[in-house]
Amino acid sequence: MSFGYQANGQTETTIALNERFDDALTLYFYKNTLRMLNQSENKEFDDLIKDIEKMKFLVIEKTSDNFGTADYKKLTNDYKGENYEEIMTSRFEGKNFDVLLNERNGSTKGMVVLVNDSSSLYVLDILGKVELNKVTKLFREIDNSAEIGKMIKAFSDDHDSRDRIRRVGKN
Repeated sequence: MSFGYQANGQTETTIALNERFDDALTLYFYKNTLRMLNQSENKEFDDLIKDIEKMKFLVIEKTSDNFGTADYKKLTNDYKGENYEEIMTSRFEGKNFDVLLNERNGSTKGMVVLVNDSSSLYVLDILGKVELNKVTKLFREIDNSAEIGKMIKAFSDDHDSRDRIRRVGKN
């Protein structure tokens, strides 16, 4: 019987996804790391992250040939195979959000937030929980963090330059 989390707190599905896209931007956050993002000492943000023990954040740049609709459906099914239940689907600022929960004995043990748009897939694999009505706020706070924003921009710029080199090499 599998509970979906290995000793390091990540789902097997997230680990496999990260191995498949080994050039994905991968960031790890612990409770203290998340608190450091809160430079303005915003009480609301502290409340938002209070039940997160650990989080892995992946950003995968999608291209038409590396991650499509069938891949996304398989990804959500793989999480469901690890005892995750799709609990919420929403759309926010042009991105689709799917939230999956792993609950045992009425308590949330883990949460996966998939944020999907036309060019990127963001995965927040959380050991712990965030209130469902605050999931988009957590994503926005992380995405708008100055330090993380710089990393995401550098990651995107690096992929753009590699894509240009690949296109030039094909001509």
